[in-house]
Amino acid sequence: MDKLRVGIIGTGRISDLHAIEYLQNPRAQIVAVADANRDNAQGRGRAWGVTDQNIFADYHDLLAVPEVDLVEILLPHHLHYQATLDAAAAGKHVS
Repeated sequence: MDKLRVGIIGTGRISDLHAIEYLQNPRAQIVAVADANRDNAQGRGRAWGVTDQNIFADYHDLLAVPEVDLVEILLPHHLHYQATLDAAAAGKHVS
């Protein structure tokens, strides 16, 4: 694997702190984002170089993207459990 392909679930304020590390790492690439707030998802996704086809309002759509190796779950804490189970069921590594 040349690069770890990352999907970010949740594009609130904290996501910028996580994204910067992936953006500065030559062995990683943010390839998809999801957020229920579509404006947040689009703004951050575009800023991080994600193509429009991989910007989602529903994280289940992100989990269906075969190019995503790992997901960063940056949702409110009470939503982590189900998103983690869903990501694991989709065969994704989870952070």
